[in-house]
Amino acid sequence: MKIGIFVVMAGTNAGGPEVYEVNLIRNLALIDHENEYHVFCLSEAARNSIGVIKENFIFHVLKPANRWISIPVSLPIGLARTGVDFFHATFTPPPLASKEYLFTHHCFSTFSHPEFYDSGTLLRLNRLIMTGLRKSSVCICVSNFVMQKTLEAFEFSKDRFQVVYNGISNCFRPIDASVRKRVLKERYNIDFPYFLYIGKLDPRKNIARIVEAFSIFKQETGSDWKLLLIGKRTRLMDDLGTLICQSGLDGHVIQPGYIANEDLPVLYGEARGFIFPSICEGFGIPVIEAMACGTPVITSNGSSLPEITADAALLVDPYDVNAIAHAMQKLYDDESLVEKLHVRGLQRAKYFSWEKTAIQTLAAYRKIGKLL
Repeated sequence: MKIGIFVVMAGTNAGGPEVYEVNLIRNLALIDHENEYHVFCLSEAARNSIGVIKENFIFHVLKPANRWISIPVSLPIGLARTGVDFFHATFTPPPLASKEYLFTHHCFSTFSHPEFYDSGTLLRLNRLIMTGLRKSSVCICVSNFVMQKTLEAFEFSKDRFQVVYNGISNCFRPIDASVRKRVLKERYNIDFPYFLYIGKLDPRKNIARIVEAFSIFKQETGSDWKLLLIGKRTRLMDDLGTLICQSGLDGHVIQPGYIANEDLPVLYGEARGFIFPSICEGFGIPVIEAMACGTPVITSNGSSLPEITADAALLVDPYDVNAIAHAMQKLYDDESLVEKLHVRGLQRAKYFSWEKTAIQTLAAYRKIGKLL
């Protein structure tokens, strides 16, 4: 087969969707030596971030750089010129497609929680997502939660839908404590106990309640633990600094800025707990990364997160600040609980891999190939 892959987020430091695109293509390259792949991307940065150099993987950087021209015009031309049998839209599809395609549906939050998006982004995303849901020959959902919510809301036939979980990279694993401490001290001046959050600093991720819960935790325990917030702040969180100050947490909530990807396992592994009580999550890659590093996890009892974590995390009501604070206090007080979550997390994380994601996605490619 000649297979097209249209990536949008690679090379943009965009979190989960970018991680998905990069690791899917890397692992397809590892397992598939027969089919010919044409990867259409929006920049050289995207090609470089994927980093695949292989004869059966051919990259095409769409021109011009203006995506409002390259996606509706250059992409269809590229699909036709390369003669691909079909293509995979890994985040959003083009508005019009001249070929059959698969579509990966990552999250339902633009439909269920529009309050977390500015109106322009919401209109554009929902229009494109609906196009993918309606027009794709196969729709891949990253969790049962996303699939079920979509089918319930729009009454599509289930025949076109299937679940393919995201994965985690092999680099996320327990690291020796002495190595963790040395790297964090030398490179980031981190030499204190901390709770950790990694992801977008965005209202949908419940950042404000994490900060409020941490303030309660500090008051209740008198602990010297700090809270590290790692991620890109969105415009909707411009008041984060004010919130931290008003909570009396100056110097206790740390935003270290950029952390090199190779140091993330160290950062996860040294954390006393990973805090991720997201309001609505399609999958939650950081949760599994933390578990794979042996870190106990506090996460939401809603959306996809109970499905992904099974019995390996502390689940809390994401709207209940006191519940989040109480879970933090449990990790502070109860060493036996910490050890139990450590063991269960390591076991649960083994269920997810990007190789498995690629194998199941390749099976979907074969399925659509037989339909043509």
